[in-house]
Amino acid sequence: MERPTLPDAFSTLTGGALAAIGALSSWIAVLVLLPRLLMALAHLMTQGSAAWTASRRDSMRTRHEDRLLALADPLVGLQHLERVRRDSVQGTVQGQAAAADSGKEGPPQESPP
Repeated sequence: MERPTLPDAFSTLTGGALAAIGALSSWIAVLVLLPRLLMALAHLMTQGSAAWTASRRDSMRTRHEDRLLALADPLVGLQHLERVRRDSVQGTVQGQAAAADSGKEGPPQESPP
């Protein structure tokens, strides 16, 4: 099911439907349009929250890396940051592969020690 956005809340209505809604009492028009508008608003808030969270995570990571490079030897700090980023990417890929494998039928596979 697709989540409507604010412009989509009105784009699916035809001209006749908009004219009919305009001719109704305002409280009836609100009742007709309110569910679509609330769904669009909830979707907009979810997207905004996700963007804000990603921005905060990136700024936290940048501050942490800057502090590490200021306190430690720059070469050692850069090598550590490279290793951490490589391990996090590998962990993400392994997690996606494990999620894909969990849907398969058959005996569970043992993980390496």
